[in-house]
Amino acid sequence: MKKVNLVLLALLAATLFSCKPDKPVNPNVYNLGLGVFVLNEGNFQFSNASLSFYDPQADTVCNNLFYKVNNAPLGDVAQSLAMAEGKLYIVVNNSNLIYKVDANSLVCDTTKPFKLTDFYSPREMHFVAPNKAYVSDIMGTGLWIVNPQNMTHSGAIEMGKSTEKMVQVGNELYVSNWSNYYVPGMEKNTVQVVDVNNDVKVAEIQVGKEPNCMAVDKNNHVWVLCEGATWEADGENPTLWEIDPMLKTATKRYEFNGSAMILKANASGTALFLFLNNEVRRFDLATLALSETFSIAAPEGGTFYNMAVNPANGDIYVTDAKNYMMNGTVYRYTEDGVKLSSFEVGTIPSAMLFK
Repeated sequence: MKKVNLVLLALLAATLFSCKPDKPVNPNVYNLGLGVFVLNEGNFQFSNASLSFYDPQADTVCNNLFYKVNNAPLGDVAQSLAMAEGKLYIVVNNSNLIYKVDANSLVCDTTKPFKLTDFYSPREMHFVAPNKAYVSDIMGTGLWIVNPQNMTHSGAIEMGKSTEKMVQVGNELYVSNWSNYYVPGMEKNTVQVVDVNNDVKVAEIQVGKEPNCMAVDKNNHVWVLCEGATWEADGENPTLWEIDPMLKTATKRYEFNGSAMILKANASGTALFLFLNNEVRRFDLATLALSETFSIAAPEGGTFYNMAVNPANGDIYVTDAKNYMMNGTVYRYTEDGVKLSSFEVGTIPSAMLFK
């Protein structure tokens, strides 16, 4: 029995980081239309990350797409998605790599570079041009500069801190410094600014503890949700900050009681959505206050994990990781919080990207 298990493990290891689109065992041909990709993180060191796609018009979902097309597992802890020029980029955090696949067919073209490695622990990917993107890294102290065209590293920007989320306003990139777990002694209460034309850090703005998610409003102001490191002895309540890009200053606009995470702007940039104590709440920018009439509570036994807003129609998509072991669910709501549909996906559904 042990010998059989060892053989199976060896076969899994041999296929773990290989795309084999030319001769899949079970050929699956896709030509995906409009919809949303859902990246399922999977469990740490289980290598059970997966990719789903939901078509809201037909109300259909296809799960485990990457494996079905390429006859290979996606890897260990899928982190984020990016898309440019018809290509989908899948950042797999614990496997330390980024896959490049066709956004319609999900095929890895092995005649061209389809995989970029040699990161420490990649998190997010942000495009500034077809041949230039930044990749944040939670175990390093800077931003990677990569060329997505030929899938190579082209440089790095030393930031002195680990990097996480990124948003761009004009020619400046705002980068959150969320965690110091791998960089002991790091002050995790800043947002750094990078000049994307010259690839240099030009500013560092102090906010609350553990700035993670950011969103840009209709006035191109950057909003930062700081989780507060409530588990630490000197932790603080979660806070919401507004950064004026012209002045490079941050103003605390709200303090929350409990747990606050994930931040998204609505389609018009006039309001923000966030998770507060396992509910979706709306923060109205006109009043700088939480709406008293808008609330979406997680279902009984559910765990809201991530969120996305469809820029085309304002629909809100919320992932439910449940118990982090079973398949998760994605719920779709109108901008007013009316439930439209739900669909089952993979384990720990997180990042979403609209196509």
